[in-house]
Amino acid sequence: MYYEAGRPTMPMSSATAVPPGKYMYTPELPHLMQALRPTYWVVTEPVFMDHLLMHVDQKIRLETAAGPLAGTLAGVAVDHVQIDVNGVPHHVRLSQIVYFTKA
Repeated sequence: MYYEAGRPTMPMSSATAVPPGKYMYTPELPHLMQALRPTYWVVTEPVFMDHLLMHVDQKIRLETAAGPLAGTLAGVAVDHVQIDVNGVPHHVRLSQIVYFTKA
């Protein structure tokens, strides 16, 4: 079942790609997770996320709590970004990003 903001919207196969910020329960998830349908809260910063979304598919440099990371911004989700560094995807929690710039 495909979910947007906690509501089922349409059935999808597990082979269908899901865009960032969207969630899909698949048969591969443990039965317990399907039965419980867990929810969680994420503190978001909409303006910061909007600025990040303007740079998808562009080269950026993230300054994180662990140090700098430079690569291509592949996606932005409600709780993390994906930045591809030399073809290797890195998933960085938004809460760990101090700032970003164009690379």
